[in-house]
Amino acid sequence: MSEAKPDPQMEMLAEQASLAALDLLSPAELALLPRPLVDRYREAAALLGEQIQPVAPAPALRERLMRRLADYEQLKPAAEVRTFDGGWRPTGLPGIDYQPLYHDKKSGMFTNLVRMEPGAKYPRHLHFDDEQCLVLRGDVRWNEARYQQGDFVATRAGTVHPTLETDEGNLLLIISGHNEFMPEGAS
Repeated sequence: MSEAKPDPQMEMLAEQASLAALDLLSPAELALLPRPLVDRYREAAALLGEQIQPVAPAPALRERLMRRLADYEQLKPAAEVRTFDGGWRPTGLPGIDYQPLYHDKKSGMFTNLVRMEPGAKYPRHLHFDDEQCLVLRGDVRWNEARYQQGDFVATRAGTVHPTLETDEGNLLLIISGHNEFMPEGAS
């Protein structure tokens, strides 16, 4: 008799369900798994926990773990956004969404991902703070200036930015403070 070949998709589901049983997945990742499968793995994890007798860690191990915790606390990120966190929000402008990444309360600056669908337009606006923009994907343009994937542009505070447009759609990394929309023709 030949042995059945493992199914890679089932192995991946089992791995994800075992991580879910230990509460190691984000809510978005958890939502992708069949609930009955996750429940079975959680029941199995609970049974294992009941069968294992607690053992005090060796002093050297405890010390090493406490050092790692202290190191983590020292280097703990000020902000962290993961791929599966979702978080895209509408701007109120057709075809333009953003995902907040970080807000520096001291400076008032925001770091956001902005995505624009092909043909979307971001209205003319005044920059009250410097702005940095890295084009991660697609294109963005105003007047004759056109920026593509990998291009970076910084704009100074006090600048009136013409309407931004995209032909292909885009994904932008923007670091900016306060901006205010301006009607066309206003100076």
